[in-house]
Amino acid sequence: MSKAQPRPKLTTEVASASHENNPNLNTVLMRLVLGNLVSEVIQVALKLDLAKLLKAQAMTDEELAEATHTNPAALYRLLRVLVSVGILEESTSHRFGLTQMGQLLQKGVPGSVYSTALFFGSPRARKIWENLLYSVETGENANQHTFGVPTWEYYAQHSEEAPIFYNFMTESSNQITPSLSANYNFEKVRVVADVGGAQGNMLAAILKANPHLRGILFDLPHTTQAAQQHLQKEGVADRCQIVSGDMFQPWPFQADLYLISRVLDNWSDEQAVAILKNCRQAMSADSKVVLVERILPEDPDRALLFYLFDLQMLVGPGGQDHSLKEYQKFFEAAGLRFTQAISLTSPFSLIEAEAVGA
Repeated sequence: MSKAQPRPKLTTEVASASHENNPNLNTVLMRLVLGNLVSEVIQVALKLDLAKLLKAQAMTDEELAEATHTNPAALYRLLRVLVSVGILEESTSHRFGLTQMGQLLQKGVPGSVYSTALFFGSPRARKIWENLLYSVETGENANQHTFGVPTWEYYAQHSEEAPIFYNFMTESSNQITPSLSANYNFEKVRVVADVGGAQGNMLAAILKANPHLRGILFDLPHTTQAAQQHLQKEGVADRCQIVSGDMFQPWPFQADLYLISRVLDNWSDEQAVAILKNCRQAMSADSKVVLVERILPEDPDRALLFYLFDLQMLVGPGGQDHSLKEYQKFFEAAGLRFTQAISLTSPFSLIEAEAVGA
């Protein structure tokens, strides 16, 4: 259903530039080529827990080496890379502290990328990205090619690695939910169903922010096993029903609002429409569906983050991100009508639809 995005045109200046008349292009390109090395440096910083060590106060390289049991000279060479990319700052007395950006490598702080960085540095993520060429040549996902099973089955079979993925998803939920609660009106909603809601992090936050709501958490059995404990911990278990099942089968529940967050981008266009058709069949005349997804921007100059995540969907579960027009076509094919789109915490947006004829 979706078509390849048109290739952005190069400006005359860029198209005709060469290293001879614009030597800065060499530096810019080299930074891109060596980007994976910066990622490796960040992975080491995470493993050494440098952000936690520097949370309270700046430390010298010798103090950090002692605290991390590393070689002082070698650690200093790592630290100066972190300074160069803006994660640390170094004083004239060779004391290192966290920059405002570096503080986001702490676990659990607002805007944290701690779990995201761990996820993309995990052995599974590295292996599937090594097979990016396979995905580009075939259009198939590299996870299936590399491990022989879909993403969800992989985590079901490798429970020791599953927390890395779920922590990554939780971190994303924690950043999206405050914006979702602030920008969407839940006043007329009585029951909200979180479809593909995993352990219920987003649903729990929504229920806590809206005491009048009741919730339904719907996902595969192996992903909902830990949900009851989490919902109890958040104090909303008495207002939430857990339903285990397959979203590609008829949904055995009804709700006023069906929340489908970061789900459709995991699947092919045909599967995305199939999920929405099941949603339409479960909906009453007054129900609405809300997607939380990345919407591919029309301006390629600000699209790099979106395009990289889109490639992640290709090599990982085998899905893809979409433009707003493509999501509108999905709704139309499923018997739904697009009503509004609202920007949330970047790079996510809310996309709402209602039943046709409602």
